[in-house]
Amino acid sequence: MLFSVDKIMKLGGKRLHGQVTSIEIDEEASIDDIKKKNQATKKNQPTGYEGATIRIEIMLEKRKNTAVSEMITTLQRLFRPYKQKKAKLLKIENADCNRRGIKKVYFKKLTTTNEISQSYQTATLELLAPVFAGIKVKKKVSTKKSNSNKKGKNKSNKSSSKSPAKDTKDSKSGKKKAKKLTTK
Repeated sequence: MLFSVDKIMKLGGKRLHGQVTSIEIDEEASIDDIKKKNQATKKNQPTGYEGATIRIEIMLEKRKNTAVSEMITTLQRLFRPYKQKKAKLLKIENADCNRRGIKKVYFKKLTTTNEISQSYQTATLELLAPVFAGIKVKKKVSTKKSNSNKKGKNKSNKSSSKSPAKDTKDSKSGKKKAKKLTTK
């Protein structure tokens, strides 16, 4: 009889049944080889990091109130729920993943193995942690221009020349409308 350790891992808010036998977390850096035309050697250029790959192996054995087929069905529904077209981001709760800063993953692959000579089945889950692009936003310090136009009804400030290319429009109202659309 195997000991069932249910509280080791949660995926998508559901506890994984069975005994987790191994957890493997693999992270890699992206390094491209660059060869210039006139040089004989290649230079390595780091370009970032790949998403972490997590492999979890679970032994599924029949328990008093849960059959192995029900455990596999639960894993299959986590992998691909009904009418789901593409993989969704799932929350993961595990001590090993928490140490690495992995909070959400995509369920990439599910493999089950039934060895005839054993009383249990093995399920292997392959998860992929996404790489989130960091975007830094800087506020631009704007200086107010004094408008010599007292009425404020004209939308453009025309220069002394009559060229339409030198016409500058005041785009404050357009910027406000665009900001409202993007913040919804």
